[in-house]
Amino acid sequence: MKLLVFLLFITTICFPLNIEYYYGEGCPHCAVVTNTFEELESNYDLNITSYEVYSNTENRELMFHKYDQFGVDIRNGGVPTTIIGGKTFVVGQPNKTSWEALFDQCNDSCPKEIILEKSSEFLETDSTSSITLPVLIGAAIIDSINPCTIAVLILLISAVLYSKGQKRALISGIIFSLTIFVMYLFYGFGIMHVLTTFELTRVFYLVVTAAALILAILEVRAFIDYKPGMAAVEMPMFLRPYAKKVTSKATSLIAVVLSAIFCSIFLIPCSSGPYLIVLGQLAKSATLQTVSYLILYNFIFILPMLLLTILIYFGKTTVEKVGAAKEKYIRIIHLISGIILFILFFLMMYQLQQLF
Repeated sequence: MKLLVFLLFITTICFPLNIEYYYGEGCPHCAVVTNTFEELESNYDLNITSYEVYSNTENRELMFHKYDQFGVDIRNGGVPTTIIGGKTFVVGQPNKTSWEALFDQCNDSCPKEIILEKSSEFLETDSTSSITLPVLIGAAIIDSINPCTIAVLILLISAVLYSKGQKRALISGIIFSLTIFVMYLFYGFGIMHVLTTFELTRVFYLVVTAAALILAILEVRAFIDYKPGMAAVEMPMFLRPYAKKVTSKATSLIAVVLSAIFCSIFLIPCSSGPYLIVLGQLAKSATLQTVSYLILYNFIFILPMLLLTILIYFGKTTVEKVGAAKEKYIRIIHLISGIILFILFFLMMYQLQQLF
């Protein structure tokens, strides 16, 4: 009799319900599920272990491992992902009633099943897998040899070289390049922060995908029928006098920094296309690898400016020769840029099939 009472007592004990909860910071569906869990904790003994997967690489890899364990294709999943009692695999945002039904079942024994909801944020197996390193480097190279950046650097070095000499021209060129690097890095982080904060990543991705096609067409058009100051691929003619005026007065180091900040804004209309496209690829998640890609892109962007500055200082070339080479090969530069942009466009179109 005592044994029977003891067994009945054991069966009435409510053991905690173990839940593994994988979510992304800023994911709207995750926010709903989190709120639902908080409401249900008053009725159920939930032992929830949460894993943030957007910024934590280890948590993301753990989540992918769970997908493999349950035989679920990550392309059919995303966040939020919830595992109840080690058996029930839930992707998405079920309503409160559905969660209650699942928890009631799990008080006896969790069903071994997979529940896939459409209300989830797609998460890639690699935060930067949407853009390969060669493509990123290619886009950065095309951006770096943009006629705009070369023209502005020539204006600066010419002004400093003939007023202050070679040594000051070297220092000014390096400071100018590094300031451009910092400014464009700042722009990149700022854009990514806005996209993730206001959950505009998908909208932005659609916009830059369309922009990649438009820019590619404009670059090829510039190769076929070139005219200086062509829209979207070069600095507009009406901005050039302002850029020349600013750089011609940059004879002190402080003035060089200020002119670089000013010119970084002037360069946006003609050199931001590839950068925005790459940001559209990288903005899906903020990880250390994403940050390293952003730093690498901007370093490659200023590399030709640094090299030209050093070559001019050591007398290996002159500002006149650099300017002449720019004019000679400018159509080829636009053609190569167009090809790279077409590659980026088709890559992004492929990724859109997974995002939507």
